[in-house]
Amino acid sequence: MAAKSTPSSRRRQPRARLLSRPDAGCLLACGIDPASLPYLEPKLNHRVLLLEGVKIYIANILKQTMLSFGGDVAVHRGVIAGSVDYSDCVLMGDLRHYRKLVEKLHVQPGMSAVVELIISQVFGQRTTLELKLGSRLERWEMTPVIMGILNVTPDSFSDGGAHPDPDAALAHALAMIDAGAQIIDIGGESTRPGAAEVPPEVELKRVIPVIERLAAASPVPISIDTRKFPVARRALDAGACLINDVQALSDPGMMALAAESGAGVALMHMRGTPATMQADTAYGDVVSEVYDFLEARIDACVEAGIARESIVIDPGIGFGKDLAGNLSLIKHIGEFRSLGAALMLGHSRKSFIGLTLGAPVDEREEGTDAVSAWAALEGVDIIRVHDVKRAARVRAMLNAIRESR
Repeated sequence: MAAKSTPSSRRRQPRARLLSRPDAGCLLACGIDPASLPYLEPKLNHRVLLLEGVKIYIANILKQTMLSFGGDVAVHRGVIAGSVDYSDCVLMGDLRHYRKLVEKLHVQPGMSAVVELIISQVFGQRTTLELKLGSRLERWEMTPVIMGILNVTPDSFSDGGAHPDPDAALAHALAMIDAGAQIIDIGGESTRPGAAEVPPEVELKRVIPVIERLAAASPVPISIDTRKFPVARRALDAGACLINDVQALSDPGMMALAAESGAGVALMHMRGTPATMQADTAYGDVVSEVYDFLEARIDACVEAGIARESIVIDPGIGFGKDLAGNLSLIKHIGEFRSLGAALMLGHSRKSFIGLTLGAPVDEREEGTDAVSAWAALEGVDIIRVHDVKRAARVRAMLNAIRESR
């Protein structure tokens, strides 16, 4: 009598297929007992976590504890011999290992800070975004949130002169909102490399009429892209609720204004000013140096009384970085999420795309789309773009793939 055919016996030779994003469905498809799903599913999700500057005794505890569960921790070679006082630690394991680690360390004295870091990074991944913007609490269920760029300038690198009066600017803003923009970022001064500073009165004349009209026409949050205290103050009075400052509130007046008003703040990394920033693009480790800068600015904001849930960080693509530096920041953009603030990426049509693809500014949309997709996959909360419709379609397509079985 012939043997009964089973799913595993129909094929004469075994096959192998690497699962890029395994989930519960692939386990159930194997025919497992559904009751075993809670035990198996955590093993599908691996995490590699870097803890920096860990005391030697904590490094030893982490190493031995993770090994006992089947995970591992890479530490400095001097940890075992006791020849160093501190070590960076690279923790490697699946969610089951981390849950056991947290349970074990939670009861040990002196480990609470490390436990909190592990919990926040391994188990605290965001899928929605919530920001406190003045009197408003904005919550978006789908990320990345799309910020539409509205430059009311004659000389911005991509759309300078495209919106010559407030009515034209308003029409473009409303068109972006119809296309899917969830924040509108209005700027009256070009910050392209080499750009000269614009007097505050000129900037005010450009942006305030547009902000007033847009605030009256739409409830979508308005961001003011400025580095000047007088402009930011008037913009908030006119209806803006987020200050997008390329100089990360280095002006003490800006810091005080944000704290007093409760407005949201976007802190960007930049060396020097737009006129000088490309004169020095050398870094020892661009990711670490930008990370450290943003961490320090977050701390300064919190100390000044700005709520952490009002803070957005931006690594400043194109602001004092060369091609290699820009690409490295984008590649490692997900690491900035560990700073505990909303993460924004402004990459649209920038020169690094032109250098990579050999494309002029009006032919950089495909490159922009590729970076937008990478940002979405890496957990970026906000993408700042010129072409909102394309960004919304990229996000919709990625989400459809994510939600599929």
